[in-house]
Amino acid sequence: MDGLNYWERLEKLGLMSLSRRRDRYCLIHIWKIHQKIIPNDVGLDWSENDRLCDQLKLPRFRYWADPKRANQLSISFGGRVAALWNHIPPEVIKCESLASFKSLLGKFLAEYHDWPPKRGYPTVTN
Repeated sequence: MDGLNYWERLEKLGLMSLSRRRDRYCLIHIWKIHQKIIPNDVGLDWSENDRLCDQLKLPRFRYWADPKRANQLSISFGGRVAALWNHIPPEVIKCESLASFKSLLGKFLAEYHDWPPKRGYPTVTN
């Protein structure tokens, strides 16, 4: 493993990056809220849609009025997980058990490359 950067080591070992694991944990937490296994302690709101399944709503405000607030929303838990949740296929969201959700979520996330956006992207672990 000498000479391999963080991303190459993860790929060789078949592991997800720390940020991908964090995203996975957040999606599992949201699924539990959606299934009413745990309380909606973060105040998330869903819009029901038969075709796309239940989509998370983002809080509305004028992005052009306060760019700082728009950035805070995009990095907040609600803003980040809403974007992730709304990309999950309906067959994953509609799982009836936590084990099946985790399994299908893992397969879905494995389809997306876990490298930084560009090669040479500076990371703390390189």
